Amino acid sequence: MSKPTLRRGDRNDAVEELQALLNKVGALLKPDGDFGAGTERVVKEAQALAGQAQTGVADEPLWTWLAAQPDPSPDLPTEVVVFIVAEEIGGRAFYEKVACLPQFPGASSGVTIGVGYDLRFNTRADFDQDWGAELPAAQMELLRPHLGKPGTQQAVEGLRSIRVPFGAAWRVFLRTSLPKFIGKTRQTFPGYDGLSGLRRGILVSLVYNRGESMSGDDSRREMRAIRDLVSAGRADDVPAEIQAMKRLWPPTSGLQGRRDREAALWKANG
Repeated sequence: MSKPTLRRGDRNDAVEELQALLNKVGALLKPDGDFGAGTERVVKEAQALAGQAQTGVADEPLWTWLAAQPDPSPDLPTEVVVFIVAEEIGGRAFYEKVACLPQFPGASSGVTIGVGYDLRFNTRADFDQDWGAELPAAQMELLRPHLGKPGTQQAVEGLRSIRVPFGAAWRVFLRTSLPKFIGKTRQTFPGYDGLSGLRRGILVSLVYNRGESMSGDDSRREMRAIRDLVSAGRADDVPAEIQAMKRLWPPTSGLQGRRDREAALWKANG
């Protein structure tokens, strides 16, 4: 069945369907059925990827191309893949203005690029394989000295000439980072495979943000509790533990909101 031609200003269920399809190629849209400026921008991006005229109008050729694109992950629903990426980078608009630059998230992190790709925890061989086809050689050379080392704000100030395109960040995330963290999460949480896809994705979001360690001080208390709940088949009790983690950050921290959103998505998807 043919699909309607859609353009900026349209508001209907077909727009919501279009937005969900655009998310397969990294749009990071909230499927709300409102064809606004953000949807128009990513329609043009998708048309460029498809080798089509960048009109910003979703026509039959674009619908057909989008429908033929694979899901971003064979293991997790597109909705939760988009959720993780959006939480890591603060959304597309913030990425283009700020997060496209190398970042120092603080604490034990190293210099971080793309979708939470931490140079401290990657070898030169990993880095070259993951990014060699995505970044210019000169930028690769500037970043290599930061592999395996703690980051500093001074370090990222010296890397301000580097801009990591979102398309490159999205590809490296899907090709390398996401499969790696799905594997870590599966090993960390017995019972992982018995959960719904969206709930599995929330566990991946937690591990991506906080790491997989269960040992150590009281800061890992909720992670251990979630592990035990999932293993015991008490998945409905997990959101309370996700929200309990908020004690670890000040009220102004964006991680408080992230924990709330993870808990809400878990509750909505049994």
